[in-house]
Amino acid sequence: MKELITKYRRPLILIAIILVFTLIFTTAAITSPQKSSEEIILDISTCSKPEGKVVAHGIDISVYQGDVDFKKVKESGVDFVIIRAGATGFGDDDNFEQNYKGAVDAGLDVGCYYYTYSTNAEEIGADAENLLEIIKGKEFDYPVFLDFEEELLNSADRIETNTEMIDVFCRKIKLAGYYPGVYTSSSVYENYLETVSLGSTWDFWVASYNDHTYDSDEYSAGFSMWQYSDLGKVDGIDSDVDMDVSFVDYPQIIREFKSKLLKYSI
Repeated sequence: MKELITKYRRPLILIAIILVFTLIFTTAAITSPQKSSEEIILDISTCSKPEGKVVAHGIDISVYQGDVDFKKVKESGVDFVIIRAGATGFGDDDNFEQNYKGAVDAGLDVGCYYYTYSTNAEEIGADAENLLEIIKGKEFDYPVFLDFEEELLNSADRIETNTEMIDVFCRKIKLAGYYPGVYTSSSVYENYLETVSLGSTWDFWVASYNDHTYDSDEYSAGFSMWQYSDLGKVDGIDSDVDMDVSFVDYPQIIREFKSKLLKYSI
């Protein structure tokens, strides 16, 4: 018996060691904090890196542009259109559905925006919920933007509140499976927001008109899109229209974003 024990002592010791380590690692895996699905989604980057050059040309429209001939818009050289989906207290834009369908049918890349009159995080959370209801079932090649430009928000003592509002809105949009973004003027961005935190978390589309022409070097390093004119003329639209350039390849970025969402939802 003694010889038998001696013979198998080393294998038994090795088996015991393996069992101990297996137990330790299994226990650690069970007890270590696991990320929730919301945390996983929020960890997916929605802050793109501008390419430093114009990637695409576009316009943004609302009911104020009237009936749009999107085929002519496409033929004029426009690559994308950002459509107003709605506004605080007004529901959906009267032309949103026809604009969305017309743009998609014409082969344009499409995004949307929601104009806010809200003044705090609770109100803008309701804006996000309203917007999600308006766009339910729709697909976008460009971000779902918060239009953050109302004059009553332009105050230095509102910087913290403004920043919180943007974070609340964008998080809700992202958790719903859409790529969020923020539209505002260059002056609001520079003076009334915590740009260090926001600029490294969310994409910004900035408005600054200068001489109403675009320059691929201006704003191309710090912003994803630039609205360079509100006096544009485009075939297929009878009124003036806002003109934009994008410094990132949003269709590709959003395809990758959706792919990651699908991966983490399985």
